[in-house]
Amino acid sequence: MIVTQGKKAESLSGELLCNRFGLLNYAFQPIVNIHTGVILGFEALLRGYDRAGFSSISDVFDTAYESGQLIELDNILKASAIRKLYSRPEFLSAKLFYNLDNRILFEPDFISKIPSSVKDINIFTSNISFEISEKHEFPSYEKTHAILREYKHQHYRIAIDDFGSGYSGLTLLYHSDPDYIKIDRFFIDRINDDSRKKFFVANVVNLAHMMGISVIAEGIETVGEYYVCREIGCDYVQGYLIQKPETDESKLLTRYPVVDKLVTRQSRLTEGDRNFISREIQCVEAVPVESTTEEILEKFRKKQSISSFPVVNNANEPLGLLRETDLKKYVFSPYGISILQHKSSSEGIESLISKAPVMEISNPIDKFMDLYSLNQDIDSVIITENGRYRGILGSSSILRILSEKKISIAQDQNPLTKLPGNSSINGYLAEVLKQTDKRHIIAYFDLDNFKPFNDVYGFRQGDRIIRLFADILQEHSLISKAFIGHVGGDDFFIGYTGKEHSNSRITDEIERIIERFEYDVIPFYKESDRVNGCLKSKARNGRMACFPLMTVSAAVICLSGRTDELSMETLSEKIAETKLKAKKAKNHMSVLMFGTCGCDEENQATED
Repeated sequence: MIVTQGKKAESLSGELLCNRFGLLNYAFQPIVNIHTGVILGFEALLRGYDRAGFSSISDVFDTAYESGQLIELDNILKASAIRKLYSRPEFLSAKLFYNLDNRILFEPDFISKIPSSVKDINIFTSNISFEISEKHEFPSYEKTHAILREYKHQHYRIAIDDFGSGYSGLTLLYHSDPDYIKIDRFFIDRINDDSRKKFFVANVVNLAHMMGISVIAEGIETVGEYYVCREIGCDYVQGYLIQKPETDESKLLTRYPVVDKLVTRQSRLTEGDRNFISREIQCVEAVPVESTTEEILEKFRKKQSISSFPVVNNANEPLGLLRETDLKKYVFSPYGISILQHKSSSEGIESLISKAPVMEISNPIDKFMDLYSLNQDIDSVIITENGRYRGILGSSSILRILSEKKISIAQDQNPLTKLPGNSSINGYLAEVLKQTDKRHIIAYFDLDNFKPFNDVYGFRQGDRIIRLFADILQEHSLISKAFIGHVGGDDFFIGYTGKEHSNSRITDEIERIIERFEYDVIPFYKESDRVNGCLKSKARNGRMACFPLMTVSAAVICLSGRTDELSMETLSEKIAETKLKAKKAKNHMSVLMFGTCGCDEENQATED
């Protein structure tokens, strides 16, 4: 009987244990591109442990470990997962995300390989991505690094599971050199309502992309979680929102339409960015990882204008860059070519590959800006599409894209307030009408009695009033994370999205904006006008009249739930009606509820 870590192994023969292991089954859960829904691969999740007589999944592996059969169990499970998933030809290019028990890495006779029992299935080692969990400690990180480096030399892929929840944290990230990081479900759960989680994951994403690592958000269950993970730059998603683990492989898909539907709702925000990026991509021919030293040197000789070549595996996934500067130290040194040839033949060209930032082409330009701000010494970013190599962006191209984006934004900005103009506001409203699963509150502000002030005090003072209100809105938006815009003249716009923005909270905030403006505008009047509480100016009929001091009216529209029947034209009519009511209201505000957040009734509009 073997005793390990204070536990006694079951007194079972090897044959009986193998029979029990054979009763285990796998369910598969898809991991898909966050922008397209195209399959990256499937995680194999163990099922049937209770039927096999085990109390839990941990019990399966503990029993195998304590009985000295962990390697045998691994071979049985790996063969089972491979045969079941790849029984469908359309999945031959998909990844199998296979969980390794960390203890197996330190078994003296363990060699990672595709079991001989499935040699008839035509897959490559790059199809297999080993998941190692951060929730278990490693006895030696140096040895872990050496083992995983050998797996990568065999072209297996490595994923860190449960990232952010375990013992190792950045230590395991440093030593394992993974291809994928799977963010633990704890950080994904309700991330749309938790700014601290969003901040953490956003920084992990930026760090990973700098290291050429793709990020998978695990456990996505809601649309809100999906949108936040997409916004902060996660590359792939896995979770119930896409599909629950499925034991019937015939129900698995190669592309999941749920993502297409979600992306369509926000396509306006990224389609223009994609066009900017596509124009600047340099389509440098990639080097297969199996290339020889002679083939690589010949490429550099033929393409002397190119300073680096991307390296890809058999699935056309980028592994990094071969830089001319790294090869020169061999080429221009005594015996350098011989050393280079020996290094290439013994270790493969992987030892010559430099890590480079990798970004999916569908990411917004803001993510490229984040990447560049982290390290302005970046010379190249590898661009992928659905995880496959697409091209390279040089540093000059990145700067050009950022410049064009700024010019595009500036063209729509109001020249006086520098706020987004009508094009951005209309685009925002178009997205609002598509996103029927979210709560939206929009408001239009109109400065009351602005024209008499402008006539008496002049355009310069009038412009100062407009900038004053713009500053109030900007200060408010920094706190509330709202979208603000300048329609033109003395008309402004604000938009809120998300269930955290309740009707009562937003109307209270808008009331404070109105009160703040009424208070801040008083010093712009002469003392006599302030004392009188009004300003004498010509009315539209040409006669002199006394106009009250300026205030601001707010037409507020709440949209929630089923608003499919609401078109842009209908919404414009509703806004115009609500503006008129706001002008007459004692509190200068009128609110229209539309959809399930109300019963299409106005409230908080008290007429004089």
